Amino acid sequence: MRARLLDISRSMSRIGLGPATGIDRVERAYIRAFMDADAPACFLARLAGGYALLDKAGMARLWPVLQGKALPGTPDIVALLSRKLGPAQRRAQADMRRASFARCLRRGLAPMLARHMPRGFAYVNVGHSNRSAPVWAAMRKAGAGPRIAMLHDTIPLDWPQFSRSGLPERFAQELRFTADGATGIICNSADTAARAAHWLGRFSLEAPLHVAPLGCDALASPRGAPITTTPAEFVVLGTIEPRKNHALLLDVWDRLAAKPDAPQLHIVGRRGWCNDALFARLDAAIKAGQPVFEHGALEDAALATRLARARALLFPSFAEGFGYPLVEALQMSVPVLCSDLPVFHELAGAHVTYLPADSPQAWLDAITAASHTPPKAPAKFDFPGWDSHFSFIDDLLS
Repeated sequence: MRARLLDISRSMSRIGLGPATGIDRVERAYIRAFMDADAPACFLARLAGGYALLDKAGMARLWPVLQGKALPGTPDIVALLSRKLGPAQRRAQADMRRASFARCLRRGLAPMLARHMPRGFAYVNVGHSNRSAPVWAAMRKAGAGPRIAMLHDTIPLDWPQFSRSGLPERFAQELRFTADGATGIICNSADTAARAAHWLGRFSLEAPLHVAPLGCDALASPRGAPITTTPAEFVVLGTIEPRKNHALLLDVWDRLAAKPDAPQLHIVGRRGWCNDALFARLDAAIKAGQPVFEHGALEDAALATRLARARALLFPSFAEGFGYPLVEALQMSVPVLCSDLPVFHELAGAHVTYLPADSPQAWLDAITAASHTPPKAPAKFDFPGWDSHFSFIDDLLS
């Protein structure tokens, strides 16, 4: 079977930053799958000053640290000299160097891989990290066969007003490098593939696009009978950034707060970027005693408990590449009120209620109705698991 090389640079860069994001979870799913597969596999990460290469045994040693189930060890001399890294990343990078069977400086990537990977190996990068032109060139020079990248969305290009300064330009450059260096691009939805095709056409580039919907590990539902709270509780889940449209929900709760039976809004997710005005509004609402609660990022068990109490998940985003919160809620039979986005139709069909992302009145009416009459739980929702995803990937890498 063809040997595989999975780039885990994103996972290494995320250590110490809290619960996993959607992209983090995808990369972790690939790590699990590559470790469990019969095919030989190695794992590559860009570290301070260079690269480290792990085999399956080394990855097994590092895996608890990547999952946040074990604390990283002591920093080595390279980590101590890497002042741009946080304490947790310094220790984790030292752990990876100790667990690795080969290391190199940046310029030595191609020779290192040529020495240790069989010719024709498959290189896979699903994390939107380490996709520079020199990396793709090194893979070709090292003798890689299939060179596969995953594209999770094109939001920085579609909605540049919601991105950090400079991100749209960097994203466009990464997409160009990837289209030139990869032999195929995996898209997590047909909507992402359509948007990717649009931008590749704009850039006068071509690349094979493969739609492979992601799996989703269901949250473990809390034991006991379903909970119906009074007052009613609603949950919005995701990083607090402009495209997630939390401002609409604060507009709605400004109007609901004066009512004696006002429902509660529970905001789950870390604070993001370009959103200082929203953060000020949120702080003011909480200080004023409005029924608005901020929980930060929650681990899976706490998140499942919060969703189990909710009348509905609220998902008013302007743009999404996929939609893990929607899938997780439906898997728990929690009703969903969401924006009328093509990707949500692709994922959920008639299982959810669609609302305009720019209409506070429509959301107010739907939330008020759900507060007084609990929405009917959606029909049994069988979402494809990771097995079907990796069956497709196995064929692509063969």
